[in-house]
Amino acid sequence: MTKTSGYNIAVGMIVAVGSFTYGFGFASFATSIGQPGFFQYFDLKTTGSGASYTNHILGAVNALFFFGACVGAIGGGPLADKIGRKKSLLIASLVSVVGGALTAGSVHVAMLIIVRIIQGSGLGALATLVPIYLSEASTPSKRGMLTGLHGFFLVSGYNGSAWVGFGCYFSDNLTFGWRGPLAFTCIPPLILLIGCFWIPESPRWLLTKGRTEEAWTVLARLHSDPNDTDEIAAHEEFYQMRKQIEFEAQNPTGYMAIFKTPAYRKRAFLACFVQYAANATGGLVINYYSVIIYENLGLKTYFPLLLYCIYTLIGALGNLFSLLTIDKTGRRPSLLIGFIGCLVCVVVESAMVGAFVEGAPNIAGQKVAIVAIMFFVFFYGLFIDAASFIYSAEIYPTNIRSPGVALATFTYFAACITFVTPGATAIASIGYKYFVLFACLTVVSILVIYFMYPETKGKSLEELAALFGDPVLVHLTDATDEQRQELDLEIKNDLIAEMREDVTA
Repeated sequence: MTKTSGYNIAVGMIVAVGSFTYGFGFASFATSIGQPGFFQYFDLKTTGSGASYTNHILGAVNALFFFGACVGAIGGGPLADKIGRKKSLLIASLVSVVGGALTAGSVHVAMLIIVRIIQGSGLGALATLVPIYLSEASTPSKRGMLTGLHGFFLVSGYNGSAWVGFGCYFSDNLTFGWRGPLAFTCIPPLILLIGCFWIPESPRWLLTKGRTEEAWTVLARLHSDPNDTDEIAAHEEFYQMRKQIEFEAQNPTGYMAIFKTPAYRKRAFLACFVQYAANATGGLVINYYSVIIYENLGLKTYFPLLLYCIYTLIGALGNLFSLLTIDKTGRRPSLLIGFIGCLVCVVVESAMVGAFVEGAPNIAGQKVAIVAIMFFVFFYGLFIDAASFIYSAEIYPTNIRSPGVALATFTYFAACITFVTPGATAIASIGYKYFVLFACLTVVSILVIYFMYPETKGKSLEELAALFGDPVLVHLTDATDEQRQELDLEIKNDLIAEMREDVTA
């Protein structure tokens, strides 16, 4: 089995800057609305009769940002198939830079709403493209680790934005206090933009375009092993990859193919549902409105922002531990433990808010509510975040991976619109009952994952086709020594045949 090289990890980390870009850009507004200068600049009231209008404005900004993200996600899939993963990443990062600059320069609410659509489209495309690239460039044994970089860098973006917002809170310039977090969103996509000139194209995409020699060169470097001087493992992986992609090239592609083909529909359901389920825990609502939630729990001045920093740090560390262990523990156990843990935390949170925030005020109850939020992000970050993105990217065959992941990411953002957009109003009007809804939805998610989700760890992307009833032309993971010897002979004969064709040509 091929080894994951240091070069492979370095390439993965550069590409994962796109995930950091999304996380930073998404969370920047969450920190900006924690700044007094934001409401003062846009003349938004947080108390009295004007509070309802303010909540509607916040909802509109969020809704249209996620609308832009949906557009970017659904457009990023076909673009990745047409011009390649590398060029698509470059274009998405450029759009993110422009959108971030315009958002930071907003002079009134209408402009802020419109330009967040532009920024959202770039960030949404990145959220689609990064897991596609990482899964296709990974080895079977470390695919969870490398694709898990998406979740880790994404939540690290949340955390980085949180600390930037916390620092900006202490600025004497109230306008900089909210513009600063938004302006810093331009830096990560600029880094990715530069990095795109160094990373190689996905070897699997190159094979779909018939660029076999270039694909082998890229794969051999990504999965080079000093202990395998003859590159036997790399040749085996490349042979399996090429044969499966050649076979799948006969199958239909695009969104309509996913909807019309039963095996593809099942993959799409599993990939989309896990993204919906992750949002249905209330995770993005808690993340986006955590500053408001902490203020409702009695915290004032900079303490809500500080707690948000701690909250996102716990999530980032959880994702880090997850990507280091998920190739051993598996995707299915991780998801089940995560959703069950989040369910318990949401139930406790709902009970504490209902009894001791909306009911008789109680400091101890409010503290328990805060602890429940921290345990929630622990379970979410360690068991759900990385696993959900890994699963969504790896279960598709190459011919529909881009549109398939795009659909899953689109579902993620559509769920954000569903749950996050009314979040400010819901928290203000129905309070703890909003979190009771998330608890009920999470129960459904646990049942669906338990009964419908197969394990995917340890197998190559090509071998996962067998889980959905599709043929696998070359088996490597469970091959016996005799079968592997036969395979090596096939590879040698195949290489000899190619050399003869080159000489004849």
